[in-house]
Amino acid sequence: MSEITDKIRSRGHWQVAIRPEPFNAERVDYAKLEELLAGAAVRLRGWPVPFVDYRQQPLRGENWIGQDVDAEGVFHFEAWRFFTSGQFNHLRAVSADWRRDDERTRTPIPEGFDAAIEVWEILFYLTEVFELASRLALGEAGDEFMNIEVRLNGLENRGLVVAEWKRAEFFEPYRATMPSLEKKVNLPRDTLVAEGREQAVEMARQIFLRFGWDASVELLADYQRELTDRS
Repeated sequence: MSEITDKIRSRGHWQVAIRPEPFNAERVDYAKLEELLAGAAVRLRGWPVPFVDYRQQPLRGENWIGQDVDAEGVFHFEAWRFFTSGQFNHLRAVSADWRRDDERTRTPIPEGFDAAIEVWEILFYLTEVFELASRLALGEAGDEFMNIEVRLNGLENRGLVVAEWKRAEFFEPYRATMPSLEKKVNLPRDTLVAEGREQAVEMARQIFLRFGWDASVELLADYQRELTDRS
């Protein structure tokens, strides 16, 4: 725990774990951790997943490296840890919760709701997570099966919104009534590499259903392509 991780956990946030199976505590040489993760980082938009800040030395534990990232100027907060077992953990703030006081970038909180989250944040971040898992699977941090666990916290009375000028807004935001939501998949490496984006769409769809929005796979896949083609 740190000041930054406490800050992230104080509002809506993501918790992600990517884990190769079977478990091997010494899968990756400690000296290679930073280079391996930096090489796998996903850059589908301006901010990579994860963000490896070369201006500062990573935090170091007995069997892991990591960073706590406080980019307050762009309302981005994250913390990551990468272990010699090949496990990658990511803690990341829901950006709308920190942009709400900025007139240029804020997503308004709908009346009657406590917070908001955009469709694109969920779909795009999951696409990045599955892409990162695919890249790790093909390197020293991978194995025959890859486990991906995603937890979205701070959901209760949060509205799902579109908040994109080129897309029509929902007639009424969809409301989450549970405090958090967790989704897990365990995929063969070949399936993950070949179908990572499709798997991300399916997980996003399952999350949207918990808000009450029954979006088709085709609609989400089209939106995913639109998002990724911008990069």
